[in-house]
Amino acid sequence: MEIIDVHVHALPRGDMCGGERDARLETLLAALETNGIGRACLMPINDLSWQPVREMNDFSVQAVKDHPQLVGFIDLDLSPVHYTGGIAALEADIVHRWEQGRRGIKVHPQNLGLDADDWRLLPVYRLAGEIDLPVMIHCYPGSPPGRMENSHPRHIEKVVRIFHKTTFVIAHLGGRAWFPLMPGLVHEHVYFDTSGVLKELRAFYRGEQLRSVLREIGYDHIVFGSDFPEEIAGQLALLREIIPVEYHEAVLSGNISRVGGQHGWW
Repeated sequence: MEIIDVHVHALPRGDMCGGERDARLETLLAALETNGIGRACLMPINDLSWQPVREMNDFSVQAVKDHPQLVGFIDLDLSPVHYTGGIAALEADIVHRWEQGRRGIKVHPQNLGLDADDWRLLPVYRLAGEIDLPVMIHCYPGSPPGRMENSHPRHIEKVVRIFHKTTFVIAHLGGRAWFPLMPGLVHEHVYFDTSGVLKELRAFYRGEQLRSVLREIGYDHIVFGSDFPEEIAGQLALLREIIPVEYHEAVLSGNISRVGGQHGWW
């Protein structure tokens, strides 16, 4: 059975979390091979203090050229949009990265230091729908460098309702705090990735509680993500334990393969 990981990280600087995690590209590629993952989506982090955005985007362009099993998402720097012509410049940069072969946009509200429905992000969501770029939105209540409320589902709900022509992937299933709110974000153009939270969700919610929310979301809209350099093998084992076996193929590859096919990923 093919496995596609919709949420992995590798950075030009080679590490994450203050040097605690190995985020070199070669480490990622080895981990994908070890775990039998044939394709993956390379995610930036929207954090200028960790990784300059232009450097991240240039790195992603080259990584995808060298490794066609990877799909690269665009990193964002919203700091210039307050200046004259800033929105137009942001849009032009997104189009430029799209023309270079990027096939999605990553929005991490905490790392950007703003709410998911902030005015500075509205042109990003609109343009994404126009040029056919799916948007992944971080939805997990970790706080620094922004606030935990930045990625609250109440902000994301507005976005996915308004920008109905844009495909969205909601990352991390809301974490323990917001997992029960995920069904409120369900729309035909919205998907949900499992990255980095299955262990936490299984520990906090009883089996039937967990499966009840997943059923309400719909297994045809749930996709596997690891959040590498988070460990991959244990997450795959947990997914196979939590998700009914008849949906394994859809969640591990079928759903995101369909999305990728619609948006020119492969």
